[in-house]
Amino acid sequence: MADPIEIEAPDDTGSPTFRRYEYQVHIAVQAILEMLAGGTVQHVTCEHIEDIVVARSGDPRCMDGGLYWDFQQIKTRDSVEPWSLKDVIAKGPLRSLWRTHNAVQGSGLGLLYQLTAGIEGHLDPADTPVVALSRGDGAANPNCRKRVATHLNVPLDDALDGFLRLMRVRGLARRDDVEARNTRVLADLAGPETAVGTVDALYTELLRRTREATQGRPPARWTELLAVDSPTPTVLGKRITMAVIADVRQRLTRPDHVLLEDVSGALHGPETALVRKLRQGAASKEVIEDAKMLRAQADHHRLKEQALGTWPDNLAVEADLDQRLLLVARRVGRSHREHPQPADAIFDGLQEALQDNPAAYDRHPLYAQDGVLLMGRACAVSDECRFHWGDVRDAS
Repeated sequence: MADPIEIEAPDDTGSPTFRRYEYQVHIAVQAILEMLAGGTVQHVTCEHIEDIVVARSGDPRCMDGGLYWDFQQIKTRDSVEPWSLKDVIAKGPLRSLWRTHNAVQGSGLGLLYQLTAGIEGHLDPADTPVVALSRGDGAANPNCRKRVATHLNVPLDDALDGFLRLMRVRGLARRDDVEARNTRVLADLAGPETAVGTVDALYTELLRRTREATQGRPPARWTELLAVDSPTPTVLGKRITMAVIADVRQRLTRPDHVLLEDVSGALHGPETALVRKLRQGAASKEVIEDAKMLRAQADHHRLKEQALGTWPDNLAVEADLDQRLLLVARRVGRSHREHPQPADAIFDGLQEALQDNPAAYDRHPLYAQDGVLLMGRACAVSDECRFHWGDVRDAS
C-alpha cells in the first residue's frame, strides 16, 4: 500500500524545531528544580524579553533583599564539537542579548543582572576569546572585544565593555542527556523510597507547567500566584513562582527528608558518558563516585606502565582484554535488566565477577590481574560508549 511517509518532505524543519523548543523547556525546568531544592531561585519567567529569565535572591550586590536577574538566550546545534567564539557568534545569541541589555538599561529600573548565552554542549578550552567571554572577561581580551564589536556593528567603546562584563557563556547538557540529568536530580530530591514512576510523573507535570508558561497560558488563580504587583498582560502567565509549584514541593517535603541545598553542580556540571549512563540506570551517588575513582586508578596504572615501557605495543592485547570485559559486562547487565536500580546492581555484579576470577579476563596481564583495576578499565570501556548500565525506565 502506498504511504506518503515514503515521500521526501520539501520542508522537514518541524521536528528539529520542536526538539529545540522542548530542549528550552527542559533547561527552564533546571532552574525550577533549583527552586524546589530550596536554593536562591525565586521565580522563572519564560519567553519574556529572553528565552528564560531566572531571578535569584541573596546576591551581595543586591540591597534590601533585591533580586539578581539572569537573562538567558538558549542555543542548540547537532554537532558535538566544542564551541568556539566563531560558533557562538554564528548562532546569534549575542545580538539578542545586546538588545536585551539596551532594553534593560533604558528601562530605568536599576536592575542588577547578567546576560547568559546557554549553549548545548561545551566550550573549546583552547579558544581563549570564548573562554574570556564565558567568564565575563570579554572586555579584557582584545580579540574577543574586536570580534564582538564587528558582529554587533558597534564601536569599541565603554558601552560595549559594559555589555561584555555582564556576558557569560555557559555550556548545557545535551538534548539526549538533559532529561535524564533533570530526572535524576528530582529523584534525589524525592528520596530513594520514591518509585521511579512517581518521579517520572512529577517531572512530566513540571514540564507541562513550564510549557504552559512558555506559551503564556495562565492556570487558575495565576494572578494571585504571581509575585509581582499588577502584572501586565505580556507577563501574565509566563512566570513560575514557588506558589505555582507548591503542590510538587509538598510531594518532596517529608519529616524524614531534607531538600538538597545546591543542585547546580548536578544540573550544570560537566558529565562524562560514563556518569551519564550510570545516571540513566539510576545509579546511587556512591556508585557514581566509585566508578569515577576506579576509572581514574586504572588510567593511572596504564599511564605508569606506558612510562616504564612495560605496556605491550601490540594493540590486539588490550583489545582482547576490552572484549572480554565487554562480554562479561553485557552478560551481567542482562541479568539485572529488571532491577529497580539496574546501575547499582550491574556495578556490584560486575565487580564481583572480576574479583572472583581476574585471570580469566586479564590473561597477559595488563592490570596485574587486580579486580579493582579491571573494574576501573571496565568503567573506561563504558565511557567509550561500548556498554551501558541499564535503563531505569525499562525496569519500571
